[in-house]
Amino acid sequence: MEPRILIRPAGSPVPRPKVTPKTIVVSGLLELASVELERAILEEVAENPALQVVETAHCERCGATFSGSACPRCVSETRETPAAEWTADWGGSTRTRWAQEEEWDPFSKVAAPWSIRDHLLWQLCPLLSASELEIASLMLENLDHRGLLDCELQTIASILDVPLTQVESVLAVVQRQDPAGIAARTLRERLLIQLDCLDCEEGVAGLCKLLIEDHWEALGKGKLKRIAGELQVGIEDIGRARDFMRANLDPYPVHAFLDHPKPADEPTEAHYLRPDVVIAVHGPDGSEEFEIRFPAERRFRFSLDGAYRGLMDAFDNERVHVNPGEYDHVRQCVGRSKLFISGWQERWRTLRCIVEGMVEYQREFLLNDARSLRPLTRARLAEMVGVHESTVSRAVASKYALIPGGRIVALSDFFDGSLRAKVLIKDWISEESHPLTDSELVELLAQAGVCVARRTVAKYRQALRILPSELR
Repeated sequence: MEPRILIRPAGSPVPRPKVTPKTIVVSGLLELASVELERAILEEVAENPALQVVETAHCERCGATFSGSACPRCVSETRETPAAEWTADWGGSTRTRWAQEEEWDPFSKVAAPWSIRDHLLWQLCPLLSASELEIASLMLENLDHRGLLDCELQTIASILDVPLTQVESVLAVVQRQDPAGIAARTLRERLLIQLDCLDCEEGVAGLCKLLIEDHWEALGKGKLKRIAGELQVGIEDIGRARDFMRANLDPYPVHAFLDHPKPADEPTEAHYLRPDVVIAVHGPDGSEEFEIRFPAERRFRFSLDGAYRGLMDAFDNERVHVNPGEYDHVRQCVGRSKLFISGWQERWRTLRCIVEGMVEYQREFLLNDARSLRPLTRARLAEMVGVHESTVSRAVASKYALIPGGRIVALSDFFDGSLRAKVLIKDWISEESHPLTDSELVELLAQAGVCVARRTVAKYRQALRILPSELR
């Protein structure tokens, strides 16, 4: 048998970047995010005396440059404060009154965060005496991140030198404030307190109480038939009681007051995302147009140093005599500056081309939500805009975009095919009439046009921190 040579049909050639000094500079700048780009500029200016940079004032919100004290773009977009609210302040202008106060502290107008402890003390003030409020305050200082009491009542009584019965009576009052069940010792005690505070039928309350006290673990594992046999009631009654508790009881009500539940004495680290791209939408419904801005593009202005430019012109025209060492130094610095400026300009042209193609392809996602996200790969986008796939990867790496609606998302989310599936799974589970299994979710996703395996659904569900069907 003679060997055959299989010839693959030739498609459109994939553009491959040529390795040149400019390509190396552009690739290095393209993959840098805003903070890293600023650091690279500072290093380049410090190492190259022939490169001059001028940084203009810019708005941290939209990235626009301005020369005054406020961004005109953001001011025009901000709704004007009504004149009555601005001028009518105790008979005079707010600005005038503040100017007359020599020792006025601007931080005095900043609202302090309203903690769960402040919320509870505000409710307890008209209910307790001064001595009882002291007991309640010490209790609230000893709550853990779940809102459970983290100390013994006898310890509180010993510290304040009060009878234990008085501490117990104050605790009973605290536990019935909003949120009900605060300062409970255990999660079961919290649920029982919440159940006691509800105005519901005695039969439902009694069955829920039995489930919490004696059959809590079996209920969490979904063993309704065994519980019904032990209590000698119908399995439908057990299901209704479970649904009632799920709808009306909350084991962690304190989390509604916290963005990131953690102990009060643990320091909080704030992480701020600076958008590399600002995507705005203008126009009426049906004919929207997108505006793409890069905050750092117009922030920096580069130029050659005048002295180095003059020396280079003099050397080229042989107007001055110079030794080879000085000539090489000037030539290298000027060449490096021109290369950096050229790479800087090429970076923004490439980035704008890629972002424009991405925005046009994911138009419905930007106008709606993740349910409208279309499948897109970096290779597909590279083919659409006519660049290499590695160029797209560098352009979207570690960068964020401020999209219509005010959300900051990673540019990599435009390629994340799991976002649509996760949103659908979350919606279906939040509205489920019965716990949906992973296999049922696979079928629903297939009907919605998303074909994934059951293990993939399980991975998405775990990423959303949703329990399996038998534990919901």
